Amino acid sequence: DTKMSTAKVATKNACMSVNQVKEICKLFSMDDDKLEYAKYAYDYCTEKDKYYLVGDIFSFSDNTEELNRFLEGK
Repeated sequence: DTKMSTAKVATKNACMSVNQVKEICKLFSMDDDKLEYAKYAYDYCTEKDKYYLVGDIFSFSDNTEELNRFLEGK
């Protein structure tokens, strides 16, 4: 919980690249946490056209598919 809240606060006033989002996602051990952060960070990413690449960090394809569904809705 602390790791997630700290990551969100750090992201809130930032302009991030896809690689930066991926690196922060890798700090979380659980795919669910990675997915939560990836969805949150989307609005702060300057490379929205490449955001699908964030899906590479997930261990399970279900989470990659969930991120892709999220992106389709944007």
